This record gives sequence, C-alpha cells and structure tokens, in this order.
Amino acid sequence: MAITITLDDDLVAGLENKAKKQQLSVEQFVIGILTEAAEESESETLQEVVARIRATPPNPSLIRPATGNLADLQIASPDDPYFDLESWERQWSILEAESKAITRANDVAEGRGGFPVCHHFP
Repeated sequence: MAITITLDDDLVAGLENKAKKQQLSVEQFVIGILTEAAEESESETLQEVVARIRATPPNPSLIRPATGNLADLQIASPDDPYFDLESWERQWSILEAESKAITRANDVAEGRGGFPVCHHFP
C-alpha cells in the first residue's frame, strides 16, 4: 500500500541526515521509525507511554534560549505613549459583556439561572 505524507522541509532535511548516517534511504529510515512506533504502541499501555516520555531527557536542539526580557513585553499601561485607554476600556467592556452573556446562557441551559417559574393555582 502506498501512502503520501507531506512533511516540512526542515523535517525532511533532518530525516535525510539521519538516514544518511545509517546508510539508508529516507524511505527506509522512515519505514523503520513507523514500524518501531507501531510495534511499541501495540505493546505499551498509556501509563507505560507516559512513563517513557517522562523518562526521556530533553533534546537540547529543541530548546530555544530567551531572546528578550519578559518585563519588556508586559501589557501596556497608561504611561505607555502607544496605549489608548479609551479603546482598551471599550474592548474590555465588550469582553465582559460577552463573558456575562455566555455565563447567563450556560446557567439557563444547565438549569441554574433564568427567571423563576411562577405557578398560579385556582
């Protein structure tokens, strides 16, 4: 059976490098990875997979060091020359109104809110 998978160019380059080191074609290398993964997934429970993942050391190539100071990226304040307080307050009011409407709708749908039902008996 033939399957076509579109991969990111960077991923393909990494697979090519690893396959070359093992003197395999990219296809052979990827088939090996998929075969191993399929065999592992058949024999492992979810708890075993989680334990294996937790035991795997971090890959330094996937860690990107900070490029700036988080404090420099904090939410704008009224002292910021680019901060538009009126616009911010308007947007905040819209957000609050939407949040309240969703909460009311959820309360009504789940029987926690709405108006009390009045029964009139003769």
